[in-house]
Amino acid sequence: MFEPTPAVAASRARSTYINCAACQSATSDYLFHRTGVRFVRCRNCGLVYVSPVGDARVNYFDIERTGQYADMPDDRAFAIAEFEEFLLTLEDRYKAAVGRSPKRIALLGRFLNEFADSPTAKRLNLEIVRADDAAFDQLVLNSNVAWAEKALAKKPDLVVLHELLEATSDPSAVMTKLKALVPASSWFAVTYSNAQSMPAMMMRRYWSRFYDFKRNFFNASNLNALMARSDFLMVGQFAYPTKRSVGYALARIAPQSRIAKAASATKLGALAANVRTGHQVAIYRGQTEAQPKGEKLSIVFPVFNEVRYVAQVIEAIMAKPLTIDRELIIVESNSTDGTRDIIKTFEGREGIRILYEDKPQGKGHAVRTGLHAVTGTIVLIQDADFEYDVEDYDALLEPILQHRATFVLGSRSLGIGDWKVRKFAKGHTKAFLLNFAQLVFAETFNILYQQDVTDVNTMYKVFRADALHGMTLRRDGFEFDIELACKLVRTGNAPIEVPVNYVARGFEEGKKIRFMHDSWVSYFAFFQHRFD
Repeated sequence: MFEPTPAVAASRARSTYINCAACQSATSDYLFHRTGVRFVRCRNCGLVYVSPVGDARVNYFDIERTGQYADMPDDRAFAIAEFEEFLLTLEDRYKAAVGRSPKRIALLGRFLNEFADSPTAKRLNLEIVRADDAAFDQLVLNSNVAWAEKALAKKPDLVVLHELLEATSDPSAVMTKLKALVPASSWFAVTYSNAQSMPAMMMRRYWSRFYDFKRNFFNASNLNALMARSDFLMVGQFAYPTKRSVGYALARIAPQSRIAKAASATKLGALAANVRTGHQVAIYRGQTEAQPKGEKLSIVFPVFNEVRYVAQVIEAIMAKPLTIDRELIIVESNSTDGTRDIIKTFEGREGIRILYEDKPQGKGHAVRTGLHAVTGTIVLIQDADFEYDVEDYDALLEPILQHRATFVLGSRSLGIGDWKVRKFAKGHTKAFLLNFAQLVFAETFNILYQQDVTDVNTMYKVFRADALHGMTLRRDGFEFDIELACKLVRTGNAPIEVPVNYVARGFEEGKKIRFMHDSWVSYFAFFQHRFD
């Protein structure tokens, strides 16, 4: 009688094909198999997930059962210390926003028994909510969270989903049910393996071996989109602290290799270091009654020596029909060409706020001043000339209003004709250099921050105002655009691009960027903000 291999048996047990768990798209590309489990990638949002689905292979919440740290006491100790550090960081983030430490925390998902014994866990009343094998199966296949109801009825301030959403076939349904079990003020901290992280990109299919048994591999963008559909807003993100030994890494990358066996038999395997594995933490809060229900667009408008166009641009912005409320925050930097006098004529006009600076300190400084004054839920930065078209506002806002993104870039390199950057009547050499620099900037950004954009230098950066929470912005010059993009991405706000219209003005028309100075300063900012 034919005995099927484990891979064949696992494959036969999986017969239900599913749509993307993050965006519900039905289009996906096959990636690879692992022991009969078929992994695909959503063409729409990039989620990597298992399809078709079947019974749970193992209850991987109980780390003891998976044998993850079998015969590796040092790595087990590392994991316990990492969790303590994670809790401390989580407490700091919560305390900074709420003004106090969380009084109760519930942990759902992966655990070691020692997690509950740490000093911080005891002080914060951490409760580990354990799911037995039957409960785990029901969670995975039917999104059943009944096993957590008793613990969540105690009204925790913080719910830690420790690699939980990656175990389920329908994480959106799980979030909807969990949200109904806790107070509206409860925060959720989601730990997950970021499929768009540098380790994932470098190790490719081998990376997933560090995260056995998972069904979903999120990136920051599709996780945010999933949480947004359950009415959660991200308030921060940080890397989960990770320290591992050489033996632990080799046992997962190449368990039968000679080097792995040699390492386990020598002191080489015990060598350890803090490493980036792509394990991330994203923190979310729900929309409470004290928070605004409606959307509002805050347009930050820095102005310096724009007497030729500024009045027309302001009128165009205020006349643009929008489906949401707006406010225009003008930051005037003490112009010398009569611009300030024009700006004063708009004082008292409904929907317009004016901030006056004593002296020009750079575009970045003016934008930062404006950001401190925003009261809307969405922020858009607008220059005071007609290089960009305010008619593109609808396209820029749509992905955010539909909860498909928290950060949008208006690309001058997409759409019909696909090159709308610099075409000067005079100065063809400068135009070529600026266009070439844009390509270099975009590719550098993509490599350093694991993104896929065509135009990171665009003025049109639109994002959720909440994304600025806890962020420190320091740049005063044109390099501020780079700082903002880098820090938004590092806090988990992966951008999507939409094509926008663009008509470049020449230097003789008032263009202020200094190619030889500003380009180099901006370029090196990519590297400074990647590691600061």
